[in-house]
Amino acid sequence: MKKKAALLTAMILALGISVCSAQNNGMAAEAAGINCKDGVCEFVPGAAGGERTAFAVINPYNNAVPDIEGQWERDVKQLGPHDIFVAGQTEPMAGVVFSVNNPVKNFKVLSLHFKDFSNGKPVFLVQELYTKEVLRPDRRLLVKFSFIGSIPNNGISYTDLAGKTRYYSISESGKDGSLIFSEF
Repeated sequence: MKKKAALLTAMILALGISVCSAQNNGMAAEAAGINCKDGVCEFVPGAAGGERTAFAVINPYNNAVPDIEGQWERDVKQLGPHDIFVAGQTEPMAGVVFSVNNPVKNFKVLSLHFKDFSNGKPVFLVQELYTKEVLRPDRRLLVKFSFIGSIPNNGISYTDLAGKTRYYSISESGKDGSLIFSEF
């Protein structure tokens, strides 16, 4: 029983942690209301005061420009030219708009199934649902996901500038509903 409780606690802690870069658009992350760790950011709406749009960024090398930005569809005022992919079949679905400032290669939408923990990190069985050879700045991608339960079941992957494939789960914060990308 103690092992199950410890595993459950570890799982909750691992899934509840968001990871972020240290800066966003030239503003200090803390002042902007962004929680950052290990190259991925979670925006905390209202943390810096005033009305803000919830978004998350992927920036594994803490570059001046993040690799990928994600935003809830409901918060996007002007979507512009875009592609659409429906990843989920279960209602309700929520849209996430992905955009980039520089082209990103081998962008994939993933279905995740939790398998186990290894070294304190979740291990997922991964199924590729959609592939875009190059995600470009001039054309966003809107993905409709089904978010089921508290364990992430959606994800993305891409090849970074160093040629490394990066994998991220996508989830919604139980605290404030913000979008979270977590590398696995």
